[in-house]
Amino acid sequence: MDQERRTQHGHKSPRADIVVWQTAMEKEAGRTPVLVVECKTDTIEIQERDYYQGESYTRATGCEFFIATNARHTAVFKLVPGLPGEFVAINEIPKATDWGSARRLKEIRESLRAFNRKEFQDLLFVCHSILRDVHKMDPGRAFDTISKILFIKMYVERSGQHGTFTTDYLDRRAAVRLPTDPAVHDGLFEQTKAYYKADDLFAASDKLDISEETFRRIVKQLERFDLSKTGDDIKGLAFEKFLGTTFRGELGQFFTPRPVVEFMVDLLNPREGERICDPASGSGGFLIRAFEHVRAQIVADIQRQKDEERARIEALGLPEEEEERQIEEAFSRLNRELLPSDDNNKPIDTRVGRLAWQCIYGTDAEPRAARTAKMNMIMHGDGHGGIHYHDGLLDINGIFGGRFDVVLTNPPFGSNVGRDQKVGGSDETRVPKDEAYLARCREGGYGPAWEESHQSLLAAAAARKPILDLFEIGKGKKNRPTELIFVERCLNLLKPGGRMGIVLPDGNLNNPSLAWLRRWAEGKAKLLAVVSLPEATFRSSNATVKASLVFLRKFTEAEAAQWEAAWAQAHAELDARFDQQRDEAHAAYAPRIVCGDDAEVQRLLDELAALGIQRTLLRWQHGEAPAYPRQARPTVQNKPAWTGEAAKEHKEHKKAAAELKKQADAALAAVRKRSDALFSELKAKYKAIDEAHTAALWARVRERFDYPVFVAAPKSVGITSTGETGEGVANDLPELLKAYREFAHWLAQGAQPEATPNFPGPVTPQQVAEFLQLAGPGRTVVFIVPQVPRPWAREVQSLYATLPQQYPNVRLEYWNRLSSLPDGQENMAYFWGDGVHPNWAGIQVLVNGLQAVLGG
Repeated sequence: MDQERRTQHGHKSPRADIVVWQTAMEKEAGRTPVLVVECKTDTIEIQERDYYQGESYTRATGCEFFIATNARHTAVFKLVPGLPGEFVAINEIPKATDWGSARRLKEIRESLRAFNRKEFQDLLFVCHSILRDVHKMDPGRAFDTISKILFIKMYVERSGQHGTFTTDYLDRRAAVRLPTDPAVHDGLFEQTKAYYKADDLFAASDKLDISEETFRRIVKQLERFDLSKTGDDIKGLAFEKFLGTTFRGELGQFFTPRPVVEFMVDLLNPREGERICDPASGSGGFLIRAFEHVRAQIVADIQRQKDEERARIEALGLPEEEEERQIEEAFSRLNRELLPSDDNNKPIDTRVGRLAWQCIYGTDAEPRAARTAKMNMIMHGDGHGGIHYHDGLLDINGIFGGRFDVVLTNPPFGSNVGRDQKVGGSDETRVPKDEAYLARCREGGYGPAWEESHQSLLAAAAARKPILDLFEIGKGKKNRPTELIFVERCLNLLKPGGRMGIVLPDGNLNNPSLAWLRRWAEGKAKLLAVVSLPEATFRSSNATVKASLVFLRKFTEAEAAQWEAAWAQAHAELDARFDQQRDEAHAAYAPRIVCGDDAEVQRLLDELAALGIQRTLLRWQHGEAPAYPRQARPTVQNKPAWTGEAAKEHKEHKKAAAELKKQADAALAAVRKRSDALFSELKAKYKAIDEAHTAALWARVRERFDYPVFVAAPKSVGITSTGETGEGVANDLPELLKAYREFAHWLAQGAQPEATPNFPGPVTPQQVAEFLQLAGPGRTVVFIVPQVPRPWAREVQSLYATLPQQYPNVRLEYWNRLSSLPDGQENMAYFWGDGVHPNWAGIQVLVNGLQAVLGG
């Protein structure tokens, strides 16, 4: 062995801290060493790229194995020949005695393999098989047990007190166990429960429920892998694949396909410092991807800073030892920012630590799902502290309204929230009030908003308040589909201007009975994009519903004010016109309703009127509009009524009036059906006017609150109907993401059609005429133009107004309000009067009006 060794004399030649040869004679003979070791301080995580001196020495001398150590952790790497900077992590290094035997050395070299995803995945399947064969466990119970054992392993290895979790470790524990102590595996599980107590992972009554022999067999399988040192991408993806494949039938509802998750996260692009939440987190897919997405930004920035620091220090011309010391100090300081937690698994004030402990939040009402999400996040590199077992519709810990920049979720479909579901009525809807919970939340610095939320929930629990009544669209209702309540929940969780991505059944987007929901949401947030998923997307999870991805941005305060101003202006411009229509309808129907269209009744009423008694239909009034959706106030019309009386000083008039009224009442009874029918006709007129009034208000508001929406319908999204994913599976989403980013850039530039690629200029009447000739008179013609007309678009609309005689089915549509192009309309011709969407994936769009879609 040698220390501080260089490949050659001179400044800047590669150096290694420790070099090991197989024998002293081989060292003296200048043979290739068998091991190279580089040491760093114990204040930083091992980052392979920082060990450039040892890696360079290893490669320069032809050595195969390189060890990086920082006193706390040791990592063993195998260098990839011919690829400078390329490391392959391996699991162990041969013992000193192994190097003395050529046969043993050959066996070890052939057996040493990188610890890869497939290997860990297969290992988890072996553990599953042991539980199935020995204890006859179903997939759900087997999953629970494997999770508990993995948490024990993480506890032992993360605590830093015991080393790797092995059967030798179990034997040492057993050797000091007293007769009155619980079995070793049961005692370890109790310690693990205590270690993760703040995470609400396990109930106090939870047990392992397996024999000591089975526990030992599984530990034996797991012992060669130190989970605290294994790459997060390796163990995370392996765990995800294991869950998705083994338990798809039973736990499939907790999984959103990874390609879809990646697309949704990448489209919303969460950034460092933003808080992210999934109120129906399932297995944690969205939160894991969001964590990785932001962590990758941090890692890239840290690497940029390290490259800059290294270049700056090397440019100083310092003595070599001083240069290396300063570089190591700079790298140590920067690498510390990548630590997700301290050595005791507690929060740490670093960039990744703040991401893991202050920015990632999720909850799920199914305990197995919540536990899955926590384990999944630990496997992917932490961020598990914000995951809770709790009903996602209720606030818990740091999850409360107006707090989040990004919300991503795939809520449960097909179930309902009913009035029997009360705040505090079950374990998952409880409102914690123990001192430890309250102290934890107050230490978290959540502020007055959390205090207000918590007090409100305590009051709701005390009153046994239905969960529905916490929501605008649920208040007073018998039930609502769960996914609809989650739409409001997600919007409530967002800050003004916050971004949201949600998976919703297509019925929410196109079912006429849910138009109220779409209008309600339109008044809360801007629609960023709608992506219709293929039917096979969720088939492997036994879900048959067709779904879409909906992306929204909650109104900023300025946008909310603009929305209200648009409505106020629309009312100011339109209300008088429609009130006049109501007055005209009232004037036309009132005399007929009062007398039932009967001349004799009218004669009696005229005589009564001469005596001061009238039967009148009072003018209509505006009723109270419902809380949602936004609409014109409904017209309220009372039935005819008697008013006035005969003059008291003329007794004969009073007597005559009484006789006439008696005759009139009898006559009115005879024509009541006709009068009621006319009254119903008037109410129908009012209803039609109200609906037209509402439609006109919405149209006027949309003219003033006009914006483009990205719409697409990819054919493939990276998953087959059997659940297969990977490079061999067709996936349109990466290209679609590029298209959306182009769209977003176009929006940022002002959303002018002239700014789009290859835009040829204004559409002319001649082009429209050529298009019509191409389409032919036998087809429906759909003109699609901007809602706020530009000069050239007005010409299109003018031409449209002359078409009905030749094209009876002509329609005018606004391009930014289409949720999708109609499917299966083979007899349609689309004219896009705006060149704003050149070939965005999933829909055929036009650069020029002549580039029309013929045949749907």
